[in-house]
Amino acid sequence: MKLFLSILSAFVLLAGTGPAPAEPDTLVINTTEIGKEILGHHTTTPVEIVVSDGRIVSVTALPSDETPAYFRKARKILAIFIGMTVEEALDAEVDAVSGATMSSNALLHNVHLGLQSTLTE
Repeated sequence: MKLFLSILSAFVLLAGTGPAPAEPDTLVINTTEIGKEILGHHTTTPVEIVVSDGRIVSVTALPSDETPAYFRKARKILAIFIGMTVEEALDAEVDAVSGATMSSNALLHNVHLGLQSTLTE
């Protein structure tokens, strides 16, 4: 019986050693360096973009010294890109947030610049 259990245990272990499931093709883009010339109202407005299996999963505004109330308002615009392909996002015509125009335009410019960088890699 011990021999049978040993063989069964070995079989179970070997059966679990097959190839791991494929990870989705994920790319994380940070525009801190490539967007350092893009200014909002006061300062730079870098973003982090996560693209998985060809679609944008998240766009996050990274820390900035923009006026907090305006920056909170402006960064809401980033949700528009969730679910889009890179090409769809690059072609999207997105209006700036009223009352936070400079900050939202800078965020949009960072998104565009970051996504363009994926096409030239």
